[in-house]
Amino acid sequence: MPGDSDANGAVALAAPLSDERVEQILRVLGRAVARACPAELRAMREDLVQSALLRVLERERPGEANAARPASYLWRVAFSVVVDELRRLRRRKPVRDAEQAMDETSAAPRPDLGLAIRACLSGLSEPRRLAVTLHLQGFGSDEASRVLGWDRKRVRNLVFRGMADLRRCLAAKGLP
Repeated sequence: MPGDSDANGAVALAAPLSDERVEQILRVLGRAVARACPAELRAMREDLVQSALLRVLERERPGEANAARPASYLWRVAFSVVVDELRRLRRRKPVRDAEQAMDETSAAPRPDLGLAIRACLSGLSEPRRLAVTLHLQGFGSDEASRVLGWDRKRVRNLVFRGMADLRRCLAAKGLP
């Protein structure tokens, strides 16, 4: 069907949305949520997909010809919904005393992954940090090259080397 998606996976959205378009968006969001969803949220997958769909549809303006939404946009929305839900759940959990947590697990505490990633990213050179940050946010090499104003080959090289640096740094911190 013309207008559903292009070669880059962009999903065309225009008012009013047909059922087929909504189904296509739901499929992309479903894959993205399944990929980003940790074990503790698996039971909530469908709810998260619906929340992501609502976020996408809220951005639509009636009467406007809305631009095609790249698949990376849908993936970022899905990831954002999962992260928001994790934050909401963590706010509700009571904070345990560090000693009690140590006694329960009888293992050394692991550093916070988010903080470790930020620390490792700050140690990268600026071009690598920018390219890796966009990569981690779901930007493809074409999108990142447009945002950064660099050619695609340079972006791919910076991401490749930057991710290797990031993995080494995280391994040195005791993280997988």
